[in-house]
Amino acid sequence: MESLINIGIILTYVMVAFAALAAIGFGIKQMMQKTDNAKKTLYSIGGLLAIILLSYLMASDEVLGFIIVDEYSVPEVKNEIIASSAKNVGMGLITCYILAIAAIAAILYAELLEKPLLKVYSFLLSKASSK
Repeated sequence: MESLINIGIILTYVMVAFAALAAIGFGIKQMMQKTDNAKKTLYSIGGLLAIILLSYLMASDEVLGFIIVDEYSVPEVKNEIIASSAKNVGMGLITCYILAIAAIAAILYAELLEKPLLKVYSFLLSKASSK
């Protein structure tokens, strides 16, 4: 019975790998056919990598200890987190904060600045064309 489970798990890994390669291959094929979209995609990926690099450089690798107090023993400090893990967690948090602020700024820009300006512009064009 255990060998059937192992075969099923291996088969699942093979199918997931095939699906991932097919999805990546299809995306690359589409990028080669439509170069305008490819440039935009590569710029977006480059911007995301720049944000991640900036977040990594800003993250601290300081590990804060926590104290375990037992009523029958002396308090002791436990540190089971290594510095690289702390830096990676900090990087993830900072990246999340930057992307959240950017999303909020994009929504505010689209709702408060772009749409009213387009309405004013279309209104002025309609007035100019009616003369």
